[in-house]
This record gives sequence, C-alpha cells and structure tokens, in this order.
Amino acid sequence: MLVFALFLYPLFAAFLSLVIQQKRKIDILVILHALLHFGLGAHAFIRRGSLGQMDDLGLFIFLITSLVYLAAAFYRWGEINEGTLRRYRIHSIVLMLFIASMDAACLVKDLGLIWIFVEATTLSSAILITYDNSKASLQAAWKYIFICSVGIALAFVGLLLLVLAQGSHASLHLAKIDISQLSAFWLKLSFIFIMVGFGTKIGLAPLHFWKPDAYNAAAPALCALLSGALMNTALLPILRVDKIMRAAGLGALAQDVYLLMGFISVFVATIYIVKRPNLKRILAYSSIENVGLIMICFGLGGSAIYAGYLHILGHSLIKAALFLLAGNIIRFFGEKAYGKLPGLLQKHKFTGWVWLLGLFMLLGFPPSPLFVSKFLIFGELMGRGMYPQLILLVLLFASLAYAIFKSSFQMFKQDDTAEKERLSHTAFLSPAVLLAIAIILSIWLPVFD
Repeated sequence: MLVFALFLYPLFAAFLSLVIQQKRKIDILVILHALLHFGLGAHAFIRRGSLGQMDDLGLFIFLITSLVYLAAAFYRWGEINEGTLRRYRIHSIVLMLFIASMDAACLVKDLGLIWIFVEATTLSSAILITYDNSKASLQAAWKYIFICSVGIALAFVGLLLLVLAQGSHASLHLAKIDISQLSAFWLKLSFIFIMVGFGTKIGLAPLHFWKPDAYNAAAPALCALLSGALMNTALLPILRVDKIMRAAGLGALAQDVYLLMGFISVFVATIYIVKRPNLKRILAYSSIENVGLIMICFGLGGSAIYAGYLHILGHSLIKAALFLLAGNIIRFFGEKAYGKLPGLLQKHKFTGWVWLLGLFMLLGFPPSPLFVSKFLIFGELMGRGMYPQLILLVLLFASLAYAIFKSSFQMFKQDDTAEKERLSHTAFLSPAVLLAIAIILSIWLPVFD
C-alpha cells in the first residue's frame, strides 16, 4: 500500500498541476510530495520491510534522497521564479517524476530494471536542466544526455555480459543469480563495462565532462538533487554488482578498479578546482573529487567500507546545502565568478557564515562526517602500508583547501557599496538544516549494517 502511495502521488499531482493556474499552488504539491517521501522513508526506517521489498542499501539511498528533496522543495518555495507558468508547471511535473525514477531504482532488486530507472533519471534531469531555455543550459543538457547515454549503453553491455556469465539459467534479479555458476572471465568483463558505464553517470574521471556544465546550468534546487541524490542512485547498481563480485571471489579485482578510478577522479578534480574561479563549477568538481574518495573507500575495504557509506551520507547533505547557498549568493550578485562576489557578509550575514561553515565541513574539518571518513581512509592507507598513496591524498587535499579558501575569502572582503539583501526564510534555513543534520551525524555516528 505504501509503495502505491509513493508512485501514485506524483501522477496525481502531475495531472492536478495541469489545471492549477498559480505557481505557489504547484509549489505546495511539490512540498507535499517531499513530505510524503520523507514520511514514508521514516516509516520504512522504523518498520523495516514496510516499503515493498526495499532492502537496507536501497533504504539508505532513499532516506538521503528524502532529506535532500525536502530541503530542495522548501528552497523552491523561497525562490524568485521569473519563468512562465507553463514552463514552471512542466518543470515541477518532471521534478516529481525524476524523484519517482530514483525511488524505483532504490526499490527494485533487478539490475535490468535498475538500468531502466537510472536511464529515466537521465532523460528527466536533462529536461530539468533546460528550464531557463538559455543557450548554455541547452548545450549542457545535450552534452549530459550524450555522455551519460554512452555510459548507460556501456552499462547495458555489461548486463548482457552478466547474463552470458550465468549460462543457461540466467537472470538479472539479484536473488536469482547463482554465484557458483558464474564464469569468472565473463563476470570480470561484465564488471568493467558496468563500472565504466554507471561510473560515467556518477561523474567519475575521466568520463566526468558533463558534470561541470550541467551543474553550472541547473537551478540551485536541481543541483542539490543531482549531487546529493542522483549521484547516489547511480552508485547503487555498482554497489549491487560489487556484492556479486565479492561473493564470486573477485573482490580484489573490483577493489583495484575502485582505487584506480578513485585516485584519478580526485587528482583530476583537484587540478580543475585550482584553475576554476566559478562558484558552481568548483562545487561540481568537488563532487567528482568526493565520489572519487567514495570509490577509494570501497577499494580499500576494511574500516574504509564504513567510511564510504558515511562519506556518501555526509557529502550528500553538505554538498546539497552548498548548492542551495550558492543559489542565494548568485541571486545577490548576479555573478558566479569568485572575483566578482565581494561583500557577502554585508549583503546577507547568515548566508555568508553558513557558506563558510559548509566549506569547512566539505573539506573535512570538524564538525563534519567527512572528517571521520577521511580519518578512516588515512588510517586504512597507513595500515596497509600504502604511504605513497597517503602522501598523494594529503597533498591533493591541501591543494584543494588552499584553492577553495583562496577563492572563497574574496567573497568576504569589505564592500562599502554592498546593500543588505532580503531572503525568504526557507531559502536560507533549508541549507542550514541540512548542515545541522550533518553536524549531528558527525557527533552521533550512524551505524551501517
């Protein structure tokens, strides 16, 4: 019954939106969807198994999506929207369908269906990116569709190879895959294609090219969902296949691939962050860096596995908050270049200080869940005697911190001409609540079974 509510409401709200003539009322439909989503997630957390056949991994991703979506929905309420009613209506309908696609991917345990729903998120999010119908957003959306579709096609080939690896009684349902009958050769090949394919959707280097443009063009609430929810959903099939690899005795290969792509992603992201003064692009490259760290966690294994899940949770909350705050800052100044954003504290003191707190947390300074996850990564690297990799990560983190703070501190320069700005309470409280939750989780660390 609860599953029906989860998917019927977006359809009901979509039809209702077609006859509503006010943007505020459409916003209420989106907020009600977000509240329903959060309520169902909380209920499923308290009563495991009450939301269909969703397992703990799917519920973990679902709950993160609930928190980010709720913050994004309330943030939209406080946004100044100058688009037409028709365009806003389409955007809101597609937004709810976008969330429903991610929910379906969390719910099902068939890799083929997960592939379909992840592809559905590509199409729906591309429409959302083009909301303002500008040349930049259209180019970003087409680039996003093209690169991610190539990745999804590679993932599809990987699934076909997984079927081939099983012989006569093949299935893509996780419970029906007979590990003992898997061909090691075809399974290895399948994993590589799946990793590269869905890795493209996640934004792992060197297939990350769509991410900076898409994030730069997207609205703040959508950026929060792309980085704080969609990235996790695209990571889900990789984590599903990872369990198959480990059960088949091929976990070492998977870990080597994770480490390789993880270190490449962190390195590439650091290089671009140092060179990019653009507010949203720096956050986009930071997402590439952090997904690289997540892959390093799963590549290391041991205590770093816990760090990986904690990093997923912490990064989602913190990055979503920063994208929402970036939307406020861009609204104040009408610019994205750091050099043109002085006097932030004069314009809106609360946004300025919360932005600075978010940056500290993103870089892994306490109080932040990322401080704990990075500490565990360093500990695992030292325990395995991987000192060159440890030194490389420390140097990359130091470069990242220097580049981000050097750029961000320009925003805090005194500007005597700056005038105070007014914001809706939901526009600055939504990101603040996400950061508050992240701080709480850094103190009372969650337990992942």
